[in-house]
Amino acid sequence: MLDAYIQAQDAPGLLDGCLRKACSYHASDIHIEPLVEGWQVRLRVDGLLHPLTRLPSALGLAMVVRIKLLGQMDIGETRLPQDGRMQITIAQQQLHIRCSSLPGHLGEKLVLRIQNRSRQVLTLADLGLHQEQLAMLKHHLAMPQGLIMITGPTGAGKTISLYAALHYLLEPERNIMTLEDPVEVVIDGVHQVAPKAGIGVGFNTLLRALLRQDPDVIMLGELRDHESAETAIRAAQTGHLIITSMHTNTALEAVQRCFGLGIDLAGLSYSLQLVINQRLLRRLCGNCARPMAPGWQRQMQSQAWQLARQALHDQGRVEQPRQATGCGLCQGGYHGRFGVFELWQVAAEQRHSIAKGQAPRVEDLASLQQQAMMAVLAGDTSVAEMARVLV
Repeated sequence: MLDAYIQAQDAPGLLDGCLRKACSYHASDIHIEPLVEGWQVRLRVDGLLHPLTRLPSALGLAMVVRIKLLGQMDIGETRLPQDGRMQITIAQQQLHIRCSSLPGHLGEKLVLRIQNRSRQVLTLADLGLHQEQLAMLKHHLAMPQGLIMITGPTGAGKTISLYAALHYLLEPERNIMTLEDPVEVVIDGVHQVAPKAGIGVGFNTLLRALLRQDPDVIMLGELRDHESAETAIRAAQTGHLIITSMHTNTALEAVQRCFGLGIDLAGLSYSLQLVINQRLLRRLCGNCARPMAPGWQRQMQSQAWQLARQALHDQGRVEQPRQATGCGLCQGGYHGRFGVFELWQVAAEQRHSIAKGQAPRVEDLASLQQQAMMAVLAGDTSVAEMARVLV
């Protein structure tokens, strides 16, 4: 499909074609990069970049100009980084696209972050939580007030989990509001707000205004600084359920990060109810995955693997480890992703440590490593993918 646009030197058609391909592969980003000769276009699918096509120099430049025009960026400025936004409908899907340009030695590189506002919100059951974790999360979402934090690095699926929680809470008797930058998925029945820096309406200004709208549940895209964290904690103590995210590698690091924000630690210790740390692993393609080679299975006999094996059997799941092959229906042997989670339910004795600014002792968590090992043993993902994500 793209070859026809390339032969015709049709930059608008080529952009539409790339966006269609991105939608069909469920790509999160499109990278348009200058090379010594020509340009390359790559798609980020399930967390990894995959080549899509190569472009001649003139067509690559024309495509960059087309994107900058649609994104309301300055086409005459090629020396400075720029950011832009555009909305476009492709194959009956409404896409909100953030554009970022960065000058380099060979020319400007563009990255398009795709947010499909037409996509269906996952349910809690779709996230990949096992039964005990799902019951724990639902228990805390049913509370009238408190703070729930979802943590993990960039690309760990925190936003997906936030939206799934909102979808679960959506009831006529609840006033649910969000403060996000930007609004990634529109949920009917939820009032969603985004900062508008161009007119001086910032995150903290909107958060204070939002609290005057009689909310029951507030979702904050991210705890950013002292003021937003302090306001969120006060709200969590006064009859509001606050759900938010933070960029940390472990559940415990989220509390330690809050210590560094200089917030009311007594308020944090009282309001914090649950911290979820998560990662996304690529799922093996159901069409081409084959049984794991005996040599690999012999290496999976350490104590950690034996504990994961016992936990898998305790859940009544079957052990059938597999490995990636690759076929025309997947990307290198994988298709789609699923989550692995550790949930920390804050206990009474841990609240005393938090109030003193000390990291509490956290034991008996079902670690991400063990969850990933169980997924390998069940044939959901591979050892290589586990090693790639859980470094």
